[in-house]
Amino acid sequence: MDFSLTEEQVMLKDSVAKFLADNYAAEQREAVLKQEAGFSAKHWASFSELGWLTIPFSEDVGGFGGNVADVAAVMEEFGKVLVVEPYWSSIVLAGQLIARCTNETLKSSAMPQLISGEAQYSFAWLEAQSCFSLSYVGATATKQGDSYCLNGQKSLVLNASANYFLIAARSSGDVASESGISLFVVDANNPALKKESVRLIDGQLACNIEFSDLLINQDDMLTAEGEAYPLIAEVVDEALVALCAEAVGAMTYLYKATAEYANTRKQFGVAIGSFQALQHRMVDMFMATEQCKSLLVRAQCAILDGSADRAQDVAVLKAMVGKYGRKVAEEAVQIHGGMGVTNEMPIGHYLKRLMMIDMYFGGSDIHRRRFSDMRYL
Repeated sequence: MDFSLTEEQVMLKDSVAKFLADNYAAEQREAVLKQEAGFSAKHWASFSELGWLTIPFSEDVGGFGGNVADVAAVMEEFGKVLVVEPYWSSIVLAGQLIARCTNETLKSSAMPQLISGEAQYSFAWLEAQSCFSLSYVGATATKQGDSYCLNGQKSLVLNASANYFLIAARSSGDVASESGISLFVVDANNPALKKESVRLIDGQLACNIEFSDLLINQDDMLTAEGEAYPLIAEVVDEALVALCAEAVGAMTYLYKATAEYANTRKQFGVAIGSFQALQHRMVDMFMATEQCKSLLVRAQCAILDGSADRAQDVAVLKAMVGKYGRKVAEEAVQIHGGMGVTNEMPIGHYLKRLMMIDMYFGGSDIHRRRFSDMRYL
């Protein structure tokens, strides 16, 4: 099979790479992170003008009509420079939940704002007791006439500056049951919602939210009552593929930067890249990155083909990216020496970002166990 990118995907990657080369030097990224929102509104507007916000969505909702491979091509370039704009959380994850929901009225009103960049959404799902299980939802949604009363808490919701949160709440069933989960759009400025911003180790802003007696009209529910889990599971799998593409981009940068450094840094009068022990370690970094690239392509093919094993392929990809992403980053830090973890060197920032990517929706151990359960039980 031919796994090479299409001509359109190559052009897309080149345009993304060119923009980032002109606007995303390390010092520019640091300045962006210090802004109140944690990202650049100017960059976000540029993403919209360049059409990147339309890529994952079908033409029926005003999108470009791209697929998971197109999104992965963009995310891989983002990973090479550690883009901090909430493309993944707002467009790839929350955006697809809206684009694929069954509430046509809500979809028709929300999608134009989302695609234009006027509004940002964030998926609020993680709870303190959930252990990264998608089906564990302790937050409750009690029906009251034509409205629902939401009570609960959500932890580490990405993009603290989002205009709206998509809150998963339980309208029926056991706390860990896949049935009975509903998904609601909630204005971030709702007075019944309390938000506490937190800075993640990679410098990005997230928030913990708490809501008490928060009344939401049933028209703001994405699916029929209690039927949101299949939508969530489908979108999260595809979003994880895009996230892993970002990790592959970061790993690609790390092994190339490390090889370049090793060929210029001298010890005992010779470049350290000439030492066989370090050559072996850099080859291991390259091989780990290539293995993750192969698993990334496999997961994309499984999704595009509608394979029955798509969930297994995504679990393997997430597990291996978590394992090898951290390994590649730690090797890069060690070969660079102590300065590899200083703020002045970009290497340490890549390590922190790959550690965060590993933890999104569960670390490598959780997805290894997930794969084992699907494959052997």
